[in-house]
Amino acid sequence: MTPGGDPGLGHVISLVGRPSLPGVGPRRIYLFVTFPLASIPMFAPLRRHLASVLGLLLVATTLSVAAVTAPTTTDDDVELAGCIGACAYPRNAGKVFRWGREKWRYEFETGAFPRKIWKSTHPKQIGQQHGMLTIKANAGNRRVRTWGAVRAAKYGRWETRMRAVELSKTGKHFRFIWRLAPVNGTRCNSKVITLASYRPGDKRARGAVRTRPNHSFAFGKGLDLRSRAWHAFAVEVTPDHISWFVDTKVVHTERRPAALQGYKLRPEFVIKGKKGQTMRKSWLQMDWVRHYTLERKNAKSIKAPRMAKKVYDKGC
Repeated sequence: MTPGGDPGLGHVISLVGRPSLPGVGPRRIYLFVTFPLASIPMFAPLRRHLASVLGLLLVATTLSVAAVTAPTTTDDDVELAGCIGACAYPRNAGKVFRWGREKWRYEFETGAFPRKIWKSTHPKQIGQQHGMLTIKANAGNRRVRTWGAVRAAKYGRWETRMRAVELSKTGKHFRFIWRLAPVNGTRCNSKVITLASYRPGDKRARGAVRTRPNHSFAFGKGLDLRSRAWHAFAVEVTPDHISWFVDTKVVHTERRPAALQGYKLRPEFVIKGKKGQTMRKSWLQMDWVRHYTLERKNAKSIKAPRMAKKVYDKGC
């Protein structure tokens, strides 16, 4: 400021050319050689006019910086605002444990629904909707089973992000199941790895590794399982261990030989009702389904409590 409180030309130009503000990229800094215009009487009116113009430029610059630094709303922000369950990023164990590129993946976002791959006991009730594999169950359905044909492997990592959606408030709750089943059938459920099994409103998602003749290695985790709550469930199956992951964290690792089956497995989704009961019309939705090989080692430890060994008396 010049004596008397009137900004001098050189000082105002220096303000406009100051370095970048926090959160804004670098700005050019201009160097001016200045002299006191106030010392020349004939330039006094010009000096006052230039000071006013530069003051307006300074205000405009401040407003433009504020516009640049103002927060913007993205699609992710909108999704997060309406998301319940596990919504924070990252959302998949594959990223956290660095499993590498997927051997196969279905995102259900573009193109026609791959009906040659995804089969169902009720083919008219499955499809691709809003970027999700959507399986629909009506009030009278007892069981809707959907599986990925020709996508089978003995070993690897499987993961999906899923939610159960209830469209009615009356009737019984369906049970929603995400599992790996042998390609030669699921008779007696004695050779199945269940990654998640729950009804909306349950306190825990449960699962189990079942092998013949009657072995069951059970596990579970407390979760928000309200209708529409998202969660990601994954499993790693190797010749010497099976690890279960929930929302990017390893929860259990089982190494006992009785749990290691070596069957060729494929992904399955089941909506299970009760015979003779009116069920709540519901959807089971998968944001994506992915399979990874064991080529890459886990980037983080998979050390975790082992599963609870039980007897499965419904085997055959």
